[in-house]
Amino acid sequence: MIFFIKILTLYLVTIAIMRIMGKSTIVQMTPYDLVAIIIIGTLASEPLISTKFIPTIIALGILVLLHVLFSLLTLNQIGNTLFLGQPTLLIKKGEILEDNLEKAHLSVGQLLSILRSKGYPKVNDVEYALLEPIGELSVIPTAANTPVTVEHMNITIQDEGLPIAVIVDGRIQKHNLTLLDLDKDWLDKELEHQDSVPKDIIYAYVNEKTKRLMINKRKSK
Repeated sequence: MIFFIKILTLYLVTIAIMRIMGKSTIVQMTPYDLVAIIIIGTLASEPLISTKFIPTIIALGILVLLHVLFSLLTLNQIGNTLFLGQPTLLIKKGEILEDNLEKAHLSVGQLLSILRSKGYPKVNDVEYALLEPIGELSVIPTAANTPVTVEHMNITIQDEGLPIAVIVDGRIQKHNLTLLDLDKDWLDKELEHQDSVPKDIIYAYVNEKTKRLMINKRKSK
């Protein structure tokens, strides 16, 4: 029983730590994020094979404080440069910069693979490619390969606003209705017009500005 409580406590503490560290820790992995996660995993598993439970909790707390400190330091330009570094230019005007590629420890094959995954099979279709400090490759295409937008075509499109879910898996999302300044009576009337009831709907949303209800019904078995 005590062992179970240890595991549960460490599990909850580790989740809390990751929440404190922020979503960017997972989405955009920086060098200090990676180091912190590795150490957290090692420390969190230590009490499961030893008796050092309280010291581990203290160590995890210190680690979180250090991580928050480093995160704050990177908000400063000097700290950002020191701990994260600067973007590395890998392609300029369709030409691969071999020296920068070598400094980034990236092979030509890896670069070409990343470019293909982003929809650029030809290097000369790329004006600039930069390896960001978080490890993501940013690609700026040439003018001729820039995706055409409605602005380029002088077309005006109505802004319908953010689509907000009002029914998920048959359950009405009352909080979201409140955000939309709507209520259940309004939703019931709209569903009646579309000959639907919540239990038959797997997903429904309302556009924030137009207040238009869109529904996806369950497939008939």
